[in-house]
Amino acid sequence: MTEIITYRLSGTGRWGYEFYDAGRNRIGSVSAVFAASSPVLIEGGEICWYSQFGIDSMIVPGTSRQIKDNRTGLEVYRIVFWQPGKYEVRTAEASVHAEIRNGIYLFGKPLMPVTAMTERIAEAEWIPPKNMDVEPYFRTTFFEIVNEGYLMMALSFPALRFY
Repeated sequence: MTEIITYRLSGTGRWGYEFYDAGRNRIGSVSAVFAASSPVLIEGGEICWYSQFGIDSMIVPGTSRQIKDNRTGLEVYRIVFWQPGKYEVRTAEASVHAEIRNGIYLFGKPLMPVTAMTERIAEAEWIPPKNMDVEPYFRTTFFEIVNEGYLMMALSFPALRFY
């Protein structure tokens, strides 16, 4: 089992999340500037992704958001909205269901044990030093060993999901 703490960062004209493991090692981040067409950037380890989504887009069942590799421009995965609180994360090879229940994000296959769970927190033992406002925001627990792509997908999901 692995736990990762997400810290929400905010500053003039930008927002983001940074992810840290129990050893206080930075794993990656999600960030964007406040603008209608600004891409969301996801980075960590070998990952450098981005996602753009029109703020004026109508969100109906089946609406999807692409997450692309920043180096190649190719789609890495997409988030599909099915109904409030129910999503699918789809790659060319597989899909994972993401569900939000009582403010908790659950990731996995239907009728199978949950692979990862993200819950809102208000406190943490440590706060990373930054030049902007920082607050502990999520704790994500991975119940299985997952690859770097799955890890970053689950950690960045709250920043990319449809509201």
